[in-house]
Amino acid sequence: MDFIKTSEAYGYETIAEAEEKALAAKYEEGRNEGIEIGDLNARREMAKGFRDAGIPVNIIAKQTSLSEEEIRNL
Repeated sequence: MDFIKTSEAYGYETIAEAEEKALAAKYEEGRNEGIEIGDLNARREMAKGFRDAGIPVNIIAKQTSLSEEEIRNL
């Protein structure tokens, strides 16, 4: 009985399968981080535009979930 058949019979992963799962998990983690960063950047850009248009900082903070300090520093 070779290793592949043995691993399948007992429910073990091959090294390649384990590496593939780990790579997929890292990819998903990186993708999610990228989405979060993109969302944050979009909220910052929107907040900057609102601030520059004269909308009060406290209202911008409430609508964008950014701190008033962060908005002032944009």
